[in-house]
Amino acid sequence: MAETKNYDNVRIYGDAESEVWWAPKGTTLPTVMTTDPIAPFWAFGWLGEDGIPLSVSTEVDKFKGMGGVTLRTKVQSTEKSFKVQALEETPGVTGLYFDHGAPVVTGTGAAKVARIDLPEAIGTVEGVAVVKFVDGGVEKWLCCELVQVSERGELPHSASDMTGYEFTLDILGASYFLTNAPAFTEV
Repeated sequence: MAETKNYDNVRIYGDAESEVWWAPKGTTLPTVMTTDPIAPFWAFGWLGEDGIPLSVSTEVDKFKGMGGVTLRTKVQSTEKSFKVQALEETPGVTGLYFDHGAPVVTGTGAAKVARIDLPEAIGTVEGVAVVKFVDGGVEKWLCCELVQVSERGELPHSASDMTGYEFTLDILGASYFLTNAPAFTEV
């Protein structure tokens, strides 16, 4: 008789090895999980303690018969996105947040300064993303062939809060999961 409940299938993703990688649009996504993605992918680094929430929403029309009874439903649209709070302030992270170009470095030694010019209007920031969710020895990778940065959270600058760059990344192209979870690999 098949088990109806299996504690080994309950996941708490959020280990420190969880990560988000970004690469330019058109970069080939991984098809195996033997090593972390390499260049041109770059990692966001430390992420906020809220994890990486994944959101799937649908707009559904409900068709009713006499008496208001729902007879059928039809999904009209689907939206997928995930949120990231990047805690490391790097050119890659700030570039996604502000849509700026590469820093220009002037001076030498202790007088070295980087200038980052911010655009007046933020354009469409898009690329490829891989999200690694880790729970002990179990990993699940969300591979997205096209994501766009949409919403950006407030950027704290205070002595009582870490500066964290919060993004919503909308998944627009094809996407898939890779996982080593036994519930999926031993079917």
